Amino acid sequence: MSLKIHSVVNGSLASQEHVWLNTTEAVNLKWYAVVDRTFTANGQLSNEFRHIFVFPDKSIEKDDWIRLHTSAGQYYREKINNGPGYIHNFYWGSAHPVWNNNGGDIASLIKYSLVNAVTVPAVA
Repeated sequence: MSLKIHSVVNGSLASQEHVWLNTTEAVNLKWYAVVDRTFTANGQLSNEFRHIFVFPDKSIEKDDWIRLHTSAGQYYREKINNGPGYIHNFYWGSAHPVWNNNGGDIASLIKYSLVNAVTVPAVA
């Protein structure tokens, strides 16, 4: 796989949390998303996605890293110290932490394709 989650840094504040992803080959982030999956009351994995970050149409080179910050901010790219490549910083835009303080959440990287879309009408 050309893109994968490496690790999640949890925190009690949104500004302390981030997800690290790395690339093994050049990849465009369009059609990728990170989701926070949760569990049902009986401990089974739920289909509910409480939080989702959809990556923009952005090309990333082989061996680059992505840091997805939970907090608000603007995308920027920084050179990796003493190495080739870049760290691409994206922001979820949340004022609150995404990951549970007691752990146990599942950070999932999904690749999706759009099947179709319709506009939802206003309430009559």
